[in-house]
Amino acid sequence: MSEQFPVEPSVLRKDYNAPMQLVYDAWTQEQHLCQWQVPNKDIACEYKFADIKSGGSALHKMTMPNGNEMWLLTEYHELTPPDTIIFTQYESNENGDINPPTMPNWPKEIRATIKLSETDGITSMQFIWQPINPTLEEAEAWEASRSQHGKGWGGGFEMLANYLATL
Repeated sequence: MSEQFPVEPSVLRKDYNAPMQLVYDAWTQEQHLCQWQVPNKDIACEYKFADIKSGGSALHKMTMPNGNEMWLLTEYHELTPPDTIIFTQYESNENGDINPPTMPNWPKEIRATIKLSETDGITSMQFIWQPINPTLEEAEAWEASRSQHGKGWGGGFEMLANYLATL
């Protein structure tokens, strides 16, 4: 068994001009997810299945403008309405079989914890992203990429803000 190395999580924050329950629903209901869960509007999203509950899972694909597809399997660990969502997301194939990460030495397992709070109709989201039991190489790759962690998710968070404004 390889030695594991602790790493500090990346914490991303975003405020939404929407009620907390609506933000929670946007994270946990299939009809909302493909409206925003992509880095930009040029990427298409489609769910093969979505059993979004504690202990459930979902499988979706993102289709890039050039036609390349990326499949993602999400395993839900905890959903506590209206303020907590914990999941792990993996690169996979169209059958939901987990694939090794495409980035060299990228952590095989990364847990996301979403904490929501509301003040005067503004929902504050704290997104905590952390590798689980990384090897030394995975911990080093995580740290080397830390300044880029907000790019993919950050694009999705902006898409979510725009989507929430339409509801």
